[in-house]
Amino acid sequence: MKRIVWTVAVFLIGFVICLTDAQAKLPGEENLIQKIKEVLTPAVSAPKNLPADFHPVCATPAFVWITGHRNELSPEAQKELSLIMPARPTYTTTEKTYNTPGGHFKIHYVTSTVDSVYQSHVVDSSGVPLYVIFIGGIADSVWTKEVDSLGYTAPPSDLGFPGNGGDGRYDIYLKSMADGYLGYSQPEYYAPPDYIGATSYIVLRNDYSLYGGNYNNYPKVTSAHEFFHAIQFGSDADEYEYVPSDPVDPFRPYWMELTATWMEDMIYPAINDYVNYLPYFFNYPWISLKAFSSDPGNPSRYYHAYAACVWAFYLSKRFGPTAIRDIWTLCADIKGDNVLSATDDALLLKGSSLDNAFREFSIWNYFTGSRADTVNYYAEGYRYPLVKVDPNQQYSIYPVNVASVPHPPEVLSTNYVEYVPDLTFSPDNLTFYLNGSDSAQWKASIIGYSSTNPKYFTEITLDSLRVGRAKVNNWESYSKIMMIPAVVTRTSGSFNYSYAAFKCGDANTSGNVNLADVVYLVSYLFKSGFPPIPMQSGDANADGKTDLADVVYLVSYLFKHGPQPCG
Repeated sequence: MKRIVWTVAVFLIGFVICLTDAQAKLPGEENLIQKIKEVLTPAVSAPKNLPADFHPVCATPAFVWITGHRNELSPEAQKELSLIMPARPTYTTTEKTYNTPGGHFKIHYVTSTVDSVYQSHVVDSSGVPLYVIFIGGIADSVWTKEVDSLGYTAPPSDLGFPGNGGDGRYDIYLKSMADGYLGYSQPEYYAPPDYIGATSYIVLRNDYSLYGGNYNNYPKVTSAHEFFHAIQFGSDADEYEYVPSDPVDPFRPYWMELTATWMEDMIYPAINDYVNYLPYFFNYPWISLKAFSSDPGNPSRYYHAYAACVWAFYLSKRFGPTAIRDIWTLCADIKGDNVLSATDDALLLKGSSLDNAFREFSIWNYFTGSRADTVNYYAEGYRYPLVKVDPNQQYSIYPVNVASVPHPPEVLSTNYVEYVPDLTFSPDNLTFYLNGSDSAQWKASIIGYSSTNPKYFTEITLDSLRVGRAKVNNWESYSKIMMIPAVVTRTSGSFNYSYAAFKCGDANTSGNVNLADVVYLVSYLFKSGFPPIPMQSGDANADGKTDLADVVYLVSYLFKHGPQPCG
């Protein structure tokens, strides 16, 4: 009898646990659904004064995960999502439609309620609001440029799928939404033949006038941006990083957003709306290219995916106008996140690699603003901010010896270390040393910058221990020497490094290499004297050690016409 009671008790406990699990939300669900609610909840009235640093963004990241992961939601979450987001956008009054002259789009709209289009009373002879005709003209133009001119594959038709908006035309819905969002694209059904790409639809604002200024530019760049999302979905609807352990932002479509922002300028090069985002890249060079956040309270990461469009500008100028299309084509070979390997494969075909390109990209990012070179680097680099150099990494007194850094670079990010020549310390050369964390893969560069003299570039070759050095001769020819360590690891994390700047062989830090340095090294090695500062300055033969061989090397240099220290 006791055994039966015990069995029943265990069964009931298990049943309660299973029931609780079925009703509870999976990690991250609440935030994902709340974000959709936020987008779909329009403001009661337009704000009179928007903050000076306010800039609306694309809302697609809030929706991009639904097609691939909706069935993974708990039953409770699925029910809540279906209530706030029906299969297609709906209106509380009679919906009207407009087929664009180009034959590609069907515009859905209403002329009353909160979703009423801008100036709905201003119509053409057939009664269609001019705002709707304006949006339709933009959509046709964007299709012509992105599909017919740039050669991207058109989004798959939704003809034959349920709830397709009436026919196989691409559907655009004009609706009210929260002030912080310009529009969004929603992937819908995986499409044949491979079911990697998906059908989709676009939702644009019913009124952009709340933003003031030249607000008619917003529907232009937003249409270019969102239609490129539609093209992306048709290629690979799940091309986003998925981090299930992150309950806040498990879905991170940084590549989708940065290339869609780049596309805005490809279609409307005179508007330059993307420039508004760029401070959130150039002011934070240590933040990963992959960074993504849905929290506007963290603007350095919230805007970063849009600001990172500079990566696409670099790729398209450096490797040709088809570079982005080539990468997206390779992304479609595999369902899900493979953009970094696809980029590497695309660049290998062009004689480069992701690692080498990222190192070069870090150099391009120095030549912006007042240092812009529109021939060799960004065509609109003069519009870009100067990259931030932390004040704690700017030097004019030598030698320099640093064990840790204020902003350890994350994966696919950089630091910029600035050295101003001091000819009273060393009139001819200086050696720059880097030792990166062995938990990461590194690339590093040296730039000798002058606004008048020819510039100097070299890569710091790092050994298997992530240690390397580079010697810059005639450093008086440059106003600044920049060392740029770049983490090319592709996973996650941030990584510290140590570095130094010194005159090689100058063990006593006098700024000259002479007999006194030989005496100093002998004292350190054999008489418990003070070590060289930094230790690397005593490594005259650059073999990674400071020992008797360096003494012999210096004697040969000073008295037997031997090679220079760190020759």
